[in-house]
Amino acid sequence: MSNLTIKEVSTRLGRFCIIKINKMLIVTPCDTRVKILQALSEAEMTAEEISGKVGSAYSTVMDHMDVLEKLEIVSSQLRRTEGKRRIAFSLREDLGESMSHLSDPASD
Repeated sequence: MSNLTIKEVSTRLGRFCIIKINKMLIVTPCDTRVKILQALSEAEMTAEEISGKVGSAYSTVMDHMDVLEKLEIVSSQLRRTEGKRRIAFSLREDLGESMSHLSDPASD
């Protein structure tokens, strides 16, 4: 699994999260997506589990998961548990490679 570290920093400009993925650093305002990434760094989870962990509605989580999948940060797998179909989300194992184009100025 990718090496993911998230640290929250408070400044007079507001709260920011510093996300370190392998050797890449991303600074972003703290929001639901950061909480989702923190949850997924611990284990694979369904949208229901993520919703409970981050305190957001299921539909909100699914909207964020759609964005994170399009950015190739998370992947999804269909799972069957107790006769129910669930989508399980996890951080992509090749996260560093899949996001390298974001920090490479030559790719613009």
